[in-house]
Amino acid sequence: MDPMIAESEKLIREKMEVEGLSSEFISDFLSKIEEVRNGETGIVKWEEVGDLDPSSDEISLEKIESSYVGDPTYLNQLVVIKLNGGLGTSMGLSGPKSLIEIKDGMSFLEIICRQIGHIREQYNLEVPLVLMDSFSTQEQSLAELKKIGFTQDYPMSFLQHKVPRLVVPNLIPLETQKDKNEEWCPPGHGDIWFTLLETGLLDQLLEKGYKVAFVSNGDNLGATVHAGILEYILKEDLEFCMEMTPKTLADKKGGAIFRRVVGKEKKNLQLLETAQVPTEYMHEFEGLGKFRTFSTNNLWIRLDVLKEKLLADKFRLSLIVNPKKVEGKEVLQLETAMGSAIQNFSKAKGIIIPRDRFAPVKKCEDYLVRRSDAYSLNHDFSVTMSQDRKKEGLAELVVSLDESYYKKVGDFNARMQVIPSLVRCTSLKVEGDILFDTKVIMEGDITLVNPGPGQRKLSELGKERIVNESLRFRFT
Repeated sequence: MDPMIAESEKLIREKMEVEGLSSEFISDFLSKIEEVRNGETGIVKWEEVGDLDPSSDEISLEKIESSYVGDPTYLNQLVVIKLNGGLGTSMGLSGPKSLIEIKDGMSFLEIICRQIGHIREQYNLEVPLVLMDSFSTQEQSLAELKKIGFTQDYPMSFLQHKVPRLVVPNLIPLETQKDKNEEWCPPGHGDIWFTLLETGLLDQLLEKGYKVAFVSNGDNLGATVHAGILEYILKEDLEFCMEMTPKTLADKKGGAIFRRVVGKEKKNLQLLETAQVPTEYMHEFEGLGKFRTFSTNNLWIRLDVLKEKLLADKFRLSLIVNPKKVEGKEVLQLETAMGSAIQNFSKAKGIIIPRDRFAPVKKCEDYLVRRSDAYSLNHDFSVTMSQDRKKEGLAELVVSLDESYYKKVGDFNARMQVIPSLVRCTSLKVEGDILFDTKVIMEGDITLVNPGPGQRKLSELGKERIVNESLRFRFT
């Protein structure tokens, strides 16, 4: 072995062992590094990106519901897993994103617990809720669960791994001068499958008769348990299903399923993420032609088949090589996406769902939409587009907030003291520093501009209702 490679592997192994990471996980990570050394970039071969066959690769939720009523007896074979490792750093948060208020004074996590509680109460059975936490979220999230009073006979959380950031070009572990946490990064949510096995939680669930896991992002409160999908999976003996929803121009970054084609031979289904797309084909990936739907990251997986494939060492996830810069150094983050597990299962489907099952919060624009009356908290504690908005036939609300004043949740909350009525609003653009200090009904396309300097109050406009207007604050 090349001395430089040997030294790199030695440093990586030692660093990970100090953190208590298992020898199996370390070996898996070193194998990914070897792939990168051998030229793996994570970029797909575009000629292998084939089209889906709507008759065999996809099924609509509407079609499932027409044949599968959702027999609740199948629910005793289901476990719900929520990805809860995010800090929401892109929104200026330093704690778990799932703990911020989202609806009716409740946090994401409390609403998720109420969703599960509703099922337990309605059907008198225990559907386990398990969080995949990171080192940064587990302690606070478990404390919140205790405060809420959420209990069960199974572990409520398991910890995802962390991996070293690697300095280019020698791929040695990053050493930082300031924040030592910056030396580490999450390995992507694809880590979930290996971790379920390694922690023993997979075996524990299987021993208790749980056959299917429904996995989704903790910030997507539309991703609730659907008994019809569960019944369909079990009766049709499917192994892996990914919920997809029709794409709009606002969803150009969403991952998509494709059928891999080598020569003229059709291979397995695979997930294509933005970071894997060749630059020259990005326009095709982001358009609405070849990829009509995108992944919501709502996944259904057969736990017994998962264990079988993991133990057979035949389980592969597509590698994502993510370049970053930390303290002026060029580094690589090696990541995997959990949805790329679809390539390991022959009995797999894409389920085309309505937008209601996809209501994530990735930035403060999403946060405003979900907190407003454009979205409702329903009797089953799902958060979906409000009935009034649906009756109007309106699509997803497009919001643009001035990043200088609204990008971080703290700044957003300081300025958005009174959430406007947006149920009939089609787009909202805010430029400049504006304090939302009074209730205003906004309808149609709205633009609010404060050219500055200084903050201006919405109440200064003297309007209780704004319809299809572009309003500019004037200097006084």
